[in-house]
Amino acid sequence: MKSVRANRRGGQPRQQSPHRDGDDQTGEEGLGSTIVRLTLAHWPAAAVLIDEYGHITAGNRAAARLFGYEQRDLTQFAIDELIPAWRPLDRGESLATRRRATGHRLDGSTFPLRFIQLPVEAGDARCTLIAVRPRTGHHRSGHVSHVRNRHSEERLRAAVRAGRIGTWVWDLHKRTVWWDSAMYKLWGQRRHHGILPIATATALLHPEDREWVGRSMEEHIKGNAREISLEFRLLRPDGVSQWVDVNGQIERDEQGVATRMIGATIDVTARRNAEDALHHAQKIEALGTLAGGIAHDFNNILLAVAGNTRLAKLELAPEHPIQNNLAEIAKATARATDLVNRILTFSRQNDCRREVLQLQPAVEDAIKLLRATLPAMIEINTHFAAALPSVRADATQIHQIMINLVTNSAHAIGDGAAGCISVALDEVHVAQGGTLTPELKAGRYVRLSVTDTGSGMDKATLDRVFDPFFTTKPVGRGTGLGLSVVDGIMRSHEGSVLATSEPGRGATFRLYFPAVDAAPSPTQPVVATPPAQGRGRRVMYIDDEDALVYLMIRMLQKSGYQVTGFTDAEQALQALREQPAAFDVIVTDLSMPGMSGFHVAQAIREVRADLPVVVTSGYVRAEDRVIAKQVGVRELVLKPDTVEELAGVLERVFES
Repeated sequence: MKSVRANRRGGQPRQQSPHRDGDDQTGEEGLGSTIVRLTLAHWPAAAVLIDEYGHITAGNRAAARLFGYEQRDLTQFAIDELIPAWRPLDRGESLATRRRATGHRLDGSTFPLRFIQLPVEAGDARCTLIAVRPRTGHHRSGHVSHVRNRHSEERLRAAVRAGRIGTWVWDLHKRTVWWDSAMYKLWGQRRHHGILPIATATALLHPEDREWVGRSMEEHIKGNAREISLEFRLLRPDGVSQWVDVNGQIERDEQGVATRMIGATIDVTARRNAEDALHHAQKIEALGTLAGGIAHDFNNILLAVAGNTRLAKLELAPEHPIQNNLAEIAKATARATDLVNRILTFSRQNDCRREVLQLQPAVEDAIKLLRATLPAMIEINTHFAAALPSVRADATQIHQIMINLVTNSAHAIGDGAAGCISVALDEVHVAQGGTLTPELKAGRYVRLSVTDTGSGMDKATLDRVFDPFFTTKPVGRGTGLGLSVVDGIMRSHEGSVLATSEPGRGATFRLYFPAVDAAPSPTQPVVATPPAQGRGRRVMYIDDEDALVYLMIRMLQKSGYQVTGFTDAEQALQALREQPAAFDVIVTDLSMPGMSGFHVAQAIREVRADLPVVVTSGYVRAEDRVIAKQVGVRELVLKPDTVEELAGVLERVFES
């Protein structure tokens, strides 16, 4: 009656052990002797017979009625599934000891009971007869207490089941361990025995943890410890690692020799994954900060190279042969500047800023950055439909989506393997009640598709591909967060992501962005403007980089400014204190040794509150803009690549 087990537990019936016949209600041949069967059949109360592993091998009609099963179906269960509090008899424990417990019926209801255990000899086999009687209260107060206890037990059992907690008893003399049903589920094992050799249990530990866990257990047992608490990994039959927290009490005899260990095992995989994800996020944040700092320093170098190249080109005749060399230097500097700007884009921790944009430029920018990170054997192909509508999106998050999807595809293709990743953009229309996904409303969408020629996924993997912490990559190769982040970003964009795949046929991820009627801000035509004219305005320029100070003095002087440069902030402030009216604007770097640009701005306000201050930096964070407003900075800008950009900033300052 397999449906009985499925209705009660929500799963499939437990398979019979090889040595048991589920159709024979008296169990094994050795246990089916006439004496045992007669004893069980005529026992004056509900009774079942269990083998040495805790499996029910036979039960009488009274037991079937009490627990709500057909008599023949009792042999499909272990005794601790009907009486969870059951434990094997301890050494020296009286056989007449009656234990109180809670029974669990087929319909899910529970009831209070008492039971006793009696060893039974049946030929060469050893088994135990368990006699059960329900406990009934004779007074109302007793009934109320019983109901309260029953509800408490039900809540406790539900909590244990939800918390994935299994209990166990380790007999140190016999070197065997008893597991309850929850332990088998926790360790991913099919229940064949209630009692296992300890070597069988330890073989299920992760190979990397097996040695140190065994050593730690041995130290606790041989020492004077009364309790033990360990956290380690299991290796489930499906190859998935699982973290567990094991806590137990060590029982000792009068001589202090450990005899038994009793404890519980809790699945803490989700917590450990969350901790690992937090550590990973902290590392990414630290990496972003480091990248921003490196980009800042590199920006200074690039600015010096680009600026001096420009000066050299201006000072040489147009037909001079060196002009070609300088042009190549300028091109290389522009590419390097573009790369730095991309690094800064990924290192900034700004809030999501969705704006109307075209997806194609954002996708192309991400692909440019990704090409250099992929193995040479992996090719990226693109196909973008023409005249696509705009979407409302955050460009930085589009970059993050592309990084996660393309990196995932590269891992699916494999290290050293040749493969292809195809990226496409097109427009699709979703009809009302469409079958794509219930999350998509009817309307127009811009679809971003990423297809790879990797190993593909089976249906079980595909069903979990967007689950947080789920990964098919080896340990250390992924956190299982990449695709779940993509899913989260798409939800925040009121879109959706769908995945299709078959083993050996690659995978395709399709992302649907709602189209908007609004168009991106039109690009203003470039109008030739006369060179910036400083008209003799007096600029104090402060930067700890000698090359930048030298460059800016020369460039701004050519534009008509009077420039005084300083590489030391204290010296600059002293000059201002001596001649407060000698300058019209102060331009200072943000990151300088000894004194930041914000400290300089505060000191300037104490000397001349009306003097405008411009702070430049190769790396500007969101909090920097807040501080800039607090200290009265007029402009906080990324370090300009050309003097025209700085001149434009100065013009805005003077106009305001």
